[in-house]
Amino acid sequence: MKKIARISSPDCLDNDTDASRNRKISFYEKLRDKNGDIYPRWNTIGKDKNGISEIRKRLMEMSDACCAYCGDKLETGVMEVDHYLPSGKFPYLAYCWDNLIPSCKCCNLSKSDFTPASLQDKKIVEHIISDTYEFDCIYDKKYLLTQIARDDRLIDPTFDDPEEHLEFNPEFYFYEAKTETGKITAKRFFNKHKEVAEKWEKISLFIRNLVCEGISEEIIYDFIKLQGYEYICLKFYAYWLNEKQEGRIDRDSQQMEI
Repeated sequence: MKKIARISSPDCLDNDTDASRNRKISFYEKLRDKNGDIYPRWNTIGKDKNGISEIRKRLMEMSDACCAYCGDKLETGVMEVDHYLPSGKFPYLAYCWDNLIPSCKCCNLSKSDFTPASLQDKKIVEHIISDTYEFDCIYDKKYLLTQIARDDRLIDPTFDDPEEHLEFNPEFYFYEAKTETGKITAKRFFNKHKEVAEKWEKISLFIRNLVCEGISEEIIYDFIKLQGYEYICLKFYAYWLNEKQEGRIDRDSQQMEI
C-alpha cells in the first residue's frame, strides 16, 4: 500500500463554484430512489461515449489506474468506487470527493461497511448542507481521522502515509503493523487472505527470476508499471537485488508466470 496524492475533484463534485455546489446540494435533496437506495451518481454523472462517468475517470487518474488498497491494476469499467466512510452509515458524505477511493472488487468486499467505533453514532455531513440537515460533525477529514478516529480506523491511502502504519515483509509475504491503524488495516485487507499471499508469492518468484537473469532495471520497472502492485513489486525487487548482491540467489530459480 502506497501513499496516493488526492487530486482536485471533478467539476460535478466541486464545492467551490456556485453552479456545481447548487447541483450537488440537489443531489443530497434527492438522495434516494423509490427503493430507499442512494443514487450511485458516482457511476452515472457525466458519462463519456464509453459510458464512463467523470468521477470514475478522475479516481482512475488519481490512482494511476490501480486499487488504492492493494495496488492491483484496474480497468475503468471494473473499478469500484469505495466510500471510505460508508455511505450506508454516512449518507450525507455519499458525494463527498474526499471520501471516495478507487478500489478493486476484492478490496471493496473486504472493507465492506467498516466504520470506526468512535464514529458509529456520529451524524456527519458535508459543510455545504450543514444548514439543512442535523449533524454531530461537519466533515473535516483531518480532524476526524487524527483526533476522533485516530486509533480505530483503516488507513486512507489518500490521506495517510501507509508506511507510517505498515511495513511490508517481502521474505514472508505479509504486512507488519506499526500502529493500531496498521493492525486493523492489515487484518482487514491482507493478512487473513490466503489467496493474497499466494498472489504475492507468484509476483516475488517472477521478479526473482528477472533479477537472476540479469534483466535490466528499466525493463523490470516497465513490467512493474504494467503489472500493477507497484509498491509490492518494488519491495520484492529491492529484496531480490540485495539477495543477489549477497550471493544468496542463483539462476536455478523456479520459473513462474503471473
